[in-house]
Amino acid sequence: MAKGYRPVDRDQAFLLPPSMTDWLPGDHLVWFVIAAVKRMDTTAFHARARLGSVGRRGFDPDMLLTLFIYAMAHGVSSSRQIERLCGTDVAFRIICASDVPDHTVLARFRRDHGQALEDLLTASLLLATELGMVRLGTVAFDGTKIAANASMGANRSEAHLRKLARQYLGRAAATDDAEDELFGEDQRGDELPEDLTDRSRRGERISQALAEIERRRAAEQAGTEAERAAAAEYVAKAGDPAGRAPTGQAPKAADPVAVARARWQREHDRAQARFDAYQVKAAAAAARGHRLPGTPTAAPDDHPTVMRLRQAYQDALARQAEPATPGPDTTTSAHRANLTDPDSRLLKTRNGWMQGYNCQTATSADGFIISARATQDANDVHQFVPTMNDVTATAGMLAEHTGRDDLAVGTMIGDAGYDSHANLTAPGPDRLIANATRRDLNQAAATDPATGPPPPDATTREQMDHRLRTDDGHALYARRAPMVEAPNGWLKDRRGLRRGFARRGIDAVQAELSLAAAVTNLLKIATNGITTTQLATA
Repeated sequence: MAKGYRPVDRDQAFLLPPSMTDWLPGDHLVWFVIAAVKRMDTTAFHARARLGSVGRRGFDPDMLLTLFIYAMAHGVSSSRQIERLCGTDVAFRIICASDVPDHTVLARFRRDHGQALEDLLTASLLLATELGMVRLGTVAFDGTKIAANASMGANRSEAHLRKLARQYLGRAAATDDAEDELFGEDQRGDELPEDLTDRSRRGERISQALAEIERRRAAEQAGTEAERAAAAEYVAKAGDPAGRAPTGQAPKAADPVAVARARWQREHDRAQARFDAYQVKAAAAAARGHRLPGTPTAAPDDHPTVMRLRQAYQDALARQAEPATPGPDTTTSAHRANLTDPDSRLLKTRNGWMQGYNCQTATSADGFIISARATQDANDVHQFVPTMNDVTATAGMLAEHTGRDDLAVGTMIGDAGYDSHANLTAPGPDRLIANATRRDLNQAAATDPATGPPPPDATTREQMDHRLRTDDGHALYARRAPMVEAPNGWLKDRRGLRRGFARRGIDAVQAELSLAAAVTNLLKIATNGITTTQLATA
């Protein structure tokens, strides 16, 4: 048995200088990403670089792009996090060759190359096509909602925004008038008074100014604390079932939702006490063989006052959330905008509401993302034709650059979110669009199967329904979910978009979405068995 431990000598120097190629095995993902960037056309990233001028040499755009691709492959989008990983993670150190870029360099690179990052999706598809991948016989469409880098609480109505603008302009004009009166029309206001030029009085004036600032700060803090205390006292009294309910309007600092909930809870507790007392009396009377006269006391949830206050509480919650109905087809006079990211929209999801973007994706039969578009529509119905045009244009470009004759778009498959007469009849490739859920489609195909062509007098929608009830049509539509929903899941869970976009604005969001889709395609190439050596020599 050993009598000691292996020595830990952190001061031991290397006998020979280490090589980065020995740090990680040859089949590590980092070598694949480096080789993939070398294969792709990155001219657009180099076009903005300034060479031959004075100053410090900049970072290689290919290296910065490789950093972002490898980081996105691991769900990292923060420039600061990438900078930290370049100093602590071996793979990141290999990419940057131990020359760590500052997070500001990374952020500017991402900001200045938005269009080039969007085109990276096409570059990834071109690489996959050159390697014999990408099958477009069947293309599946889907929309997925991704959160924006903004809060729902930052939504404001048009009337409120106009009020803020008027208040701001009014304050600006009033400030100008007051400063003209205070300093004079020809004075800036930053000139030193005569007594400040006297060094003997300068310290006294500065001390007086600091004392005045402290006095104002103390007064404001005392006023704020008093308002909060009054609001807390009001809410406590409003929710006390044993005390007297406060009268009058609630303090401005009081949360309307908390006040409404306290009033509802107070009345509910009082009604519960009355109901319990009545039940005791009724039981005692029943034991004596009697029945209490009069109308029975209502249960708390059935009491009219409790029901009214409960509705008031729910209305307060709704007003706080301000769930505006987005979308061009359902707009009302209460238009709303988000102060943090005005391009984002309030979207309805199965779990409630989300401040985000409706992202449209189209996926090939072998799992490559052909199109990824960030949109502001609340639903998918108006996005079928734009996505179809994007897919057909991409297919034409791929066929032209590679010379392959098997890249024509076959059948496009969409769920019921794309169901409309315009989408069914728009010029373009063959399509299969449902008008019901998968469960309903399965039931229709099982209980009312169809064979042969549809009736001659059938409408476009009836023809599509007939096709969905045939064996071939039903089997073809069943392929849609695994084709497109899996890549959407990769975008959210593997690329880090489940927590939302890192940047703001539709252009920045589109660049981030395209980068995530391109990275997903590159990893798809890697999982198809293409090695780094094959990538470099193919």
